[in-house]
Amino acid sequence: MKKFNFQSMTARGFLIIPKSLLQQQIDNGHSCEGDTEALLIMLMKVNYSETQYTGYQNKEFVCRRGESMHSYRDWSRIFNWSICRTFRLIHDLATAGVIEIIPHEDKSLHIRVVEYDKWVGNPEAMKKKKAVNEKFAYFWDEYHAITQLPKENIAKVQREWKKLSAKEQQLAIDKIEEYYFHQTNSKYVLHAGSYLSNKAFLNEY
Repeated sequence: MKKFNFQSMTARGFLIIPKSLLQQQIDNGHSCEGDTEALLIMLMKVNYSETQYTGYQNKEFVCRRGESMHSYRDWSRIFNWSICRTFRLIHDLATAGVIEIIPHEDKSLHIRVVEYDKWVGNPEAMKKKKAVNEKFAYFWDEYHAITQLPKENIAKVQREWKKLSAKEQQLAIDKIEEYYFHQTNSKYVLHAGSYLSNKAFLNEY
């Protein structure tokens, strides 16, 4: 499977396919004819809203919108395929960038559909996501412009950013200068990820 490009695939527009039509295919026990049909069914079967799960060692975690905790065996039953063929499809989709496989300690299969809201035609959610991304980009540039630290490990910083509430994210931006100029030695200025994880923007001076 070639590297996936959402823009090129959707350049000619969309078709609206009722979920009930795909569900009928599943209920009738029909095998998916190919990867495209399997992908359409996968889009229907992933979470439409957040669900709380209890995983390895009773750890609580959230399976978010556009994600699924179905096992390879579950997907093979849904597609009416062998587990081997199902495994290959899921890993081909991950390689192509259509889905992401989220690692878990107990090796559970946890997948996320990349740009799920585009697939299901939710422009409002995409606008909100764009606004969140722009806010992070502003923080990223502003933090490094003020501290003069090298821009490193953006993925880790993004993970820490997502853990913060909207109010904390705004504080993280607003307090950069105050934090930086209260450091007596620039050697000890935290990198962006640590600044967020330690919530250094809440320090009182």
